[in-house]
Amino acid sequence: PVARPPSTKVSLQMSNLAREEQAAIPHVSAGDSGAPVVPMQLEPEKRLSHKEVEQRRREKAKQYFDELRGLLPYGGDSAKFDKNAILHHSIALIKQLLGDLDQEEASAGGPQRSEDENGRSLPGSAEFRCCFDVTRQPLCFAGLDSRVWEANAALCTLLGYTRLEIGTVALLTQTAKDDTEAAGQHWHRLLNSPQNSASYLCKLQRKDSQQVSCNIDLSLIRRNGKPHLFLVAANPSL
Repeated sequence: PVARPPSTKVSLQMSNLAREEQAAIPHVSAGDSGAPVVPMQLEPEKRLSHKEVEQRRREKAKQYFDELRGLLPYGGDSAKFDKNAILHHSIALIKQLLGDLDQEEASAGGPQRSEDENGRSLPGSAEFRCCFDVTRQPLCFAGLDSRVWEANAALCTLLGYTRLEIGTVALLTQTAKDDTEAAGQHWHRLLNSPQNSASYLCKLQRKDSQQVSCNIDLSLIRRNGKPHLFLVAANPSL
């Protein structure tokens, strides 16, 4: 029997099948090393679960807190800080830096000089600031809660803190435990009486946990008739 040629429909189907098989075979482009190039198929983007999102958020937050801890000027002590302590010290440091910046900007315009009744030029704020910084008398301005607002180099040296660290110190907290109650009475007495100054003897605790005996001269500065801050002079005694 004579074989019949395939019909046109069958030939078309075979041709399409051959093209599909050919396209599925890995091809080698000219100049390649001979390894077949397999087309890459992109995987659908994986959707994170709520637990995975929360885990990533916590890891990122820990990274930021560790970085912030490393920026604090407390050396190895900062390794003991929890997250609240890190935020507390960072806020105190930023406030101090902003205060220093404001003072620098104020002094950049030149000292504001005035004259007394005899025409003599009086020292301006820049001169007073310079005297505060260079005097050998340990001095500081403290808030009504005894926290140091600003201290000169002599007080920082006395207590063993840097200028940045001293801003986180409260003087009543640094007072030896046996003297804390008596010292606190002097602070409270000035706040609740018309008196503006007091003196007492106590031991202050340094950063290295050593204690130094000091005569404290406490002066209350009022603004508009209300307590505003304290000027504290610490005189080391033997």
